[in-house]
Amino acid sequence: MKKLFCIILCLCLSSCWYHPNDDDTTSPPYEPPYEAVILKRSELNSSIVLQEKQATVEPAKIYVVEDYIFINDKRRGFHIFDNSDPVNPVKKSFLKVPGCTDIAIRNSTFYINQATDLVVLTFDLNDFSFEIVKRVENVFPKVASPDGYIEHANEDSVVVNWLEK
Repeated sequence: MKKLFCIILCLCLSSCWYHPNDDDTTSPPYEPPYEAVILKRSELNSSIVLQEKQATVEPAKIYVVEDYIFINDKRRGFHIFDNSDPVNPVKKSFLKVPGCTDIAIRNSTFYINQATDLVVLTFDLNDFSFEIVKRVENVFPKVASPDGYIEHANEDSVVVNWLEK
């Protein structure tokens, strides 16, 4: 019985032994299957723009404010629909916010997460105009790729999205 135990123990521990082939440095470094979309901090700070309506790419969360529907297009912005006739909502415009994934709305104040920043803006639904009230930088964690990789961009750059290579 002791011999059988010793044989089993030796077999289990054999995987812990050093093998000369373990120092294989010929394998290439990890290359993520995604490419980071990086904006300079100055570009990110001026990237929120109201544009003409666009096709939806990756719809996410939906918000209803008065007679309007805001549909988040993940990491791109918000599609704005006039919902005064709920049977026939009409796409009005697109609020481009690179890196955004969420919004909270109270009255006419929008709280948007834009990549790592929290942006507060007032939005006038009557004439579709907005004004950025405040930006708090680096409130949220860095945007990781779908497989969990985090790009270490330099200090004046921010990752806003990841695209498949």
